[in-house]
Amino acid sequence: MSQRGPTFFVVGAGRAGTTSLHRYLATHPEVFVTRGKSPNYFVSDVPMPSWEGPTARRMAREWISSREGYDALFADATTEVAVGDVSPVYLQARSAAGSIAAAFPDARIVAILRDPMERAHAHWLGRLRDGIERRNDFRQVVEEEVKRGLPDDVAFGSYLGIGRYHHFLSDYTTRFPAQRIKIYLFEDLCADPASLLRDLFAFLGVATDFAPETTVHYGQTGTIRNPIARVAWTRSVSARTLLRRHLPAGIRDRGMALAARSGLERPRLDPELRRLMPEAIRADIECLQPLIDRDLSRWLAVD
Repeated sequence: MSQRGPTFFVVGAGRAGTTSLHRYLATHPEVFVTRGKSPNYFVSDVPMPSWEGPTARRMAREWISSREGYDALFADATTEVAVGDVSPVYLQARSAAGSIAAAFPDARIVAILRDPMERAHAHWLGRLRDGIERRNDFRQVVEEEVKRGLPDDVAFGSYLGIGRYHHFLSDYTTRFPAQRIKIYLFEDLCADPASLLRDLFAFLGVATDFAPETTVHYGQTGTIRNPIARVAWTRSVSARTLLRRHLPAGIRDRGMALAARSGLERPRLDPELRRLMPEAIRADIECLQPLIDRDLSRWLAVD
């Protein structure tokens, strides 16, 4: 068992800037984060929902599932003030908060949230590009999820279900004191990353005068413009899944950069789809506003 363990967790949301946060945090001299994002240890025993496909199930088998393996991720942490685990799926399973609190009751919790419909659309685009999602019509995705109903306990692979932020955050707010929970918005990261990071560094108790390079945005979604590269990347998902655990993140990033060197197209969300937003998400947004003391009416707008 390693001497160091996480003092903070970035629990989500996926496609809301967590990859960029992981990279920026990794450059701070007083912060240690696991070399690869998303070890997902605290949800590794959660069964995959019935709607998840075979590729996602294979990828989940790569999640860190033993305490020994998890501790090993922090073996290189030495004198850093803050030690972190960045795993967005921790905001997709109700059991995660309890598991984290049982293992690290004094940890700090960080979340960054994005307009649920925009987040769902970006998530779908990313999985479609990477060969994980086969449905190429986002309207179909939305209509199927609305008909099925949003999950209460595990939202893996539910593009809309993941957007019930208050629902999944509620377990953290009951298990960790308010002063050890920090919640940001994706739009703030986009508009003024330096300010957000200074606030985050202060929350983590590390030097706030360190300024990471934030002109590069990581984990962006979109369709690969070059049709040949697009097809090659999408169809290589099985090989990429098998090789993932053996390749450093830098090499995986270069592979994506090579495939996308023609650029990424980022189709906008059809505004009409907002009219299909489930009432469960609308109600969740209403509950979230007082929790984070922010006006989220723009998330509810349908025009």
